[in-house]
Amino acid sequence: MKNFSVLHILLFFLIMLVYQCAKAQDYVVTTKGDTIQGEVKPLAYGPEKKVQVTTADKKKNIYSIFQTRAFRFRDEVYQPVRTDRGYVFMKLIRSGYLSMFAFQPENQVSFDGLYLQKRDGTGMEVPNLAFKKQMTKFLAECENVASRIESGDLSKKSIDQVVDEYNKCIDARTADHGKAIAQLEVRSKKINAWDVLEDKVKAKSDFEGKSDALEMIADIKNKIGRGEKVPNFLLEGLKSSLSQAGLSTELQGALDDLKN
Repeated sequence: MKNFSVLHILLFFLIMLVYQCAKAQDYVVTTKGDTIQGEVKPLAYGPEKKVQVTTADKKKNIYSIFQTRAFRFRDEVYQPVRTDRGYVFMKLIRSGYLSMFAFQPENQVSFDGLYLQKRDGTGMEVPNLAFKKQMTKFLAECENVASRIESGDLSKKSIDQVVDEYNKCIDARTADHGKAIAQLEVRSKKINAWDVLEDKVKAKSDFEGKSDALEMIADIKNKIGRGEKVPNFLLEGLKSSLSQAGLSTELQGALDDLKN
C-alpha cells in the first residue's frame, strides 16, 4: 500500500511537470522580434485590445495590439489583423499569401466569424450573402479558383479548400515569375557580352565584312533576347568575318558566355 501511494505521488508530480511544460509553450512575440514565454492571458475583449504574459519569475508584462506581432494561447496562434474597423486580434486558421482568421463578431465571445487577408494587406470577411459574387471578385487573380467558385464547385462550406487552392495558384505564379526573372537575367548577361564584342567591332577600322559582322551580331543578340537558339551557320559566318579582323579572342569570350 505504501509503495502504491508513492507511485501515485510520483505520477501526480509527473502530470504537474507535463502540465507546466505545456503551459510554457504559450508565448508573445513583440513587434521588436522578442519572444516572451509564459502564461498568456488575452485582454482583447475590451476596446484596449492587449495581451498579458506572466513569465516564470511571476513578472507580468502587458503589450498592446500595436506592440504585438503574434501570441499563442491554448494551442492557438493569434495575430493583429487590420480591418475597416481598425485592428483586432484574430485566431489564425490557415496561413499563406491568403491567410484565414477566425474573429469574434460584435457582441459575441466565440470566434465564429471568418476573415480573409492577403499578404498585400487587402482583406474581407467571408460573406454569408452573395458569396459567389464577392469571392470571385476578391480572388480574381486566379481565374481557375474564381471560376470554380462561380460554378459552385467551391462554396462557403469548402472555404478551407478555397484558401488552399488560391495559395497553390499564387505559389505557382510566384515560382513561374521567379524562373522568368532568372531567365531574363541570364539572357541579359549573355547579351552584355555581345554588346562588348559589338563595340569592339565598331571601334575597329574598316575591314572586309565589317557591316556583315555587325548585322550578324545584332541578329544573335535578338535571338538571345527572345530565348531562341543561335544557329551554327550564323556563328560560323561570324567567326570567318572576325578572324580577318583579329577579333577571334574577343568572339570566343562572347561564345563562352553563350554556352553557359
